[in-house]
Amino acid sequence: MREQPGSGFSRRRIPMLECRYGTRGAFCRLGMIDMARSAIFCLLFLATNAALALLFPFTLSRFLLAVFIYAAGTAVMLYLLLHPRNQWLVANRSRVENADCVALTFDDGPSPVDTPRLLDLLREKNVKVTFFVVGKRADQYPEIVRRAWDEGHLIANHSWSHQSLFCFLTPRRLRAEIELGAESIRRICGFRPRCFRSPVGLRHPLLRLYLKQAGLEYISWSIRTFDTLIENSSILSRRILKRVTGGDIILLHDRLPAGADVMLEALPGIIDELRGRGLKFVLAGSREDAGCTTLESRPCEPAHSFRRSTKLPTSPR
Repeated sequence: MREQPGSGFSRRRIPMLECRYGTRGAFCRLGMIDMARSAIFCLLFLATNAALALLFPFTLSRFLLAVFIYAAGTAVMLYLLLHPRNQWLVANRSRVENADCVALTFDDGPSPVDTPRLLDLLREKNVKVTFFVVGKRADQYPEIVRRAWDEGHLIANHSWSHQSLFCFLTPRRLRAEIELGAESIRRICGFRPRCFRSPVGLRHPLLRLYLKQAGLEYISWSIRTFDTLIENSSILSRRILKRVTGGDIILLHDRLPAGADVMLEALPGIIDELRGRGLKFVLAGSREDAGCTTLESRPCEPAHSFRRSTKLPTSPR
C-alpha cells in the first residue's frame, strides 16, 4: 500500500497492518517509540503531581522532599514543552544544510498591512523566505498568502488559530489545529503544506505522532530575534547580525500587535550585511513537492531555482 503525497491523515490505518504483517518493521518500531515517549511524559506529569501527597502528614522533611520532586519534575516538563530545539517530544530541524546559507522565516501572519509591505521589500531585495501562516488568518486574507506563493516564497503551517496554550490541547483539538491549518493552505494555494511550526514553538505529548500521521516536518529555529519585544530597529539588527552564522534558521514575525515597523525598518540592512558576508538566502524547505517530506535538512538552493509545482486556484474560496 503506497500513500500518495498530500493524503493527510490517511496513514492512520497503516501502522497496525504493517505491524501485523511485518512489511515495515522499522516504521512500526518508530511508532512504538513515539508512543512510549508520550507515555513517559504523561507518567512524569502524574508522578510530579503525585509528589504532593507527601505533604500529608506534614513534616519539614516530607515538605522539602515534596518540593524537590515537584520542582525537578516541573523543570523537566517545562524544558520538554518549551525548549525550541529539544527532540524528545517531536523531531525537529533548526538549521539548513549548507554553511553558506541562511533561512528567514516569518510567523503569525498574514497581516493585511505589514505582510504586503514585507513582500514588496523581499521582491525588491530578491530574497525568498518561509511564511508560517495561521490558518484562520490565511482564510481572512487569502490573496496575500497566494501572492507570497506566486512570488516564490514557501507557505507552511503554523496551526489553525495559534492557541497560546497549545501544549495543553486535548488530542482532538490538537489534531484539528494541525489539520485545519493545512486545509486552509490547500484551499488557497492548491497544495497541502509539508512544514509545521507550533505557536511560540510549544510542544505537545502527542505532537510527534500527529505530525507523522499528517506527513509534516517540524521546523524550529536557531536564532530567536525577539522582534516581538524589541522596539528599536538598530538593537534588533545588532542582535541578529551578532549571532547569525551560516546554516541558521532565523525566527521573525510579519504580524505583531503593535505592527512590524521595527522589523521592516531593520530588515533591509540585515539582508545587505548578510549578503556582504557571502551568505545566501534560502527557504526552510523545498517548493518542489510543495514542502518537506523527510526529516533531513534540505540542500542549499538558490532562491531563483525554485519552480512552482502546483496550479493555484484562480479565485479565493
